[in-house]
Amino acid sequence: MIDEAVAATCRAHADLVRDAARARPKAWGALAAHGIVAFRERAGRPPSDAERRAIWVGLWRAVEAARQSPTQP
Repeated sequence: MIDEAVAATCRAHADLVRDAARARPKAWGALAAHGIVAFRERAGRPPSDAERRAIWVGLWRAVEAARQSPTQP
């Protein structure tokens, strides 16, 4: 469920992933919020604290990967 929410969030909000990688203000917060919403839609409930942290870790890995991308300006 967590991996699905992270993947769906990254697909739907690739612009926020790139913006967070570029350290644009508020991009990370918006991306994290979308990840939580994606989890809620799939699970039918809010994430537990541990699940929330796992979602953030998954999203942060995507941001880090975007930072390493050769297409990053």
